[in-house]
Amino acid sequence: MLSQFTRLYALIVLFACLIIYLFNQLYHNVVDSGTNYQIDIEQVFQESKNTEVDIISTSSIALPNNLQQELSSGRVIQLVDDQQQHYFYQKNSQGQLLRYGPIDKQFIAQDEDGFYLIIMFYSALAILVLSFIWPLFRDLSRLQKSALQFGQHIDSLNTGIKANSNIYPLAKTFEKMSHQISASVKMHQDLSRTIAHEIRTPLARLKFLSEIVAKDIASEHRQRLVKDVQEIEQLMAEYLSFERLEHDQVMADKQLHNVDDFFAEIADKFSYQKHGIDIVFRSTAAQVYFDQPAMARALQNLINNAIRYAQHTISVQLHIEDGLCHLTVADDGPGVGKEAYKLIQPFIRKQQAGGEKTGFGLGLYIVRKIMIWHQGHVELTNCEQLQGAKISLVWPNKA
Repeated sequence: MLSQFTRLYALIVLFACLIIYLFNQLYHNVVDSGTNYQIDIEQVFQESKNTEVDIISTSSIALPNNLQQELSSGRVIQLVDDQQQHYFYQKNSQGQLLRYGPIDKQFIAQDEDGFYLIIMFYSALAILVLSFIWPLFRDLSRLQKSALQFGQHIDSLNTGIKANSNIYPLAKTFEKMSHQISASVKMHQDLSRTIAHEIRTPLARLKFLSEIVAKDIASEHRQRLVKDVQEIEQLMAEYLSFERLEHDQVMADKQLHNVDDFFAEIADKFSYQKHGIDIVFRSTAAQVYFDQPAMARALQNLINNAIRYAQHTISVQLHIEDGLCHLTVADDGPGVGKEAYKLIQPFIRKQQAGGEKTGFGLGLYIVRKIMIWHQGHVELTNCEQLQGAKISLVWPNKA
């Protein structure tokens, strides 16, 4: 905001100075052209018959070396005597010292007074322009800070902009909008927690009853019942995670972590799952900066997605290139289509070959949110080696 203010202020001042300068030139050329005359002092010395030009002896005045050199080079010098009278001196081609004067001090100082008057006028103009635009940019800066604060933490705001400000209506509209959004978000959070709490109770009863009647129903119906219960539990867990990530505004606590230890922890979590997929972890970096809980969550989501589509192998690799960390998860499944980036939006699900949709469309969105916390991004491509999907997490390797 300060740079925009500086540019606008400089532009207005320069534009005003240009207009005043052009008006001044027009006035002198048209209105005041017959009253002012200027003659170069050297032209006076060129007229040898001028009665006010005297020839004096070079020994009659004592001059320092620098002024002696000025005279020897043919230049005009100006001296002031004890009566504050101004004289001009020059040596002619015959080596004679010519003197012109005396000239009244007021006549000489007239141009200097005009110069200082112009400086004072333009300074006053600059201060006047500053007094007009500075309050506007001050209030805009406050509004910008309030907007950034609202983006980091959604809550009702008070911008503190006074009623006499030019942007007061805009500030009040922004405050009203923040109140409405904050109330809507709070209501949504309360509703999500209530629904999740209310679902847990009947879901627990359903699981208990399913175990009781399991021996009395067919195997295929029992499996179907267990799968439906697990699907409801997964949906509830993913939705609660989505709700927290959507409304919680946090910054990643990035610290230096050992990559081998991190991969070992993730591999241990998947070693107990009977998925029949070989998960290979590789890294060319020993230590990198990331938020360990958030990155573990993101990597588990990517591996879980890959398990749904992979046939035999999942490759997890991490390397650093140009100061950026690249964590990739690739599989030997069918790969991603042309509209792959739609999958990182919430509740967008990919269809399998038979038309069946998998997951709930929240896993990749959560990963994308975690990357935003790390000031990074998500890339969705196809892996050349495994011929399947390849999802890369890219973020700066710094705290």
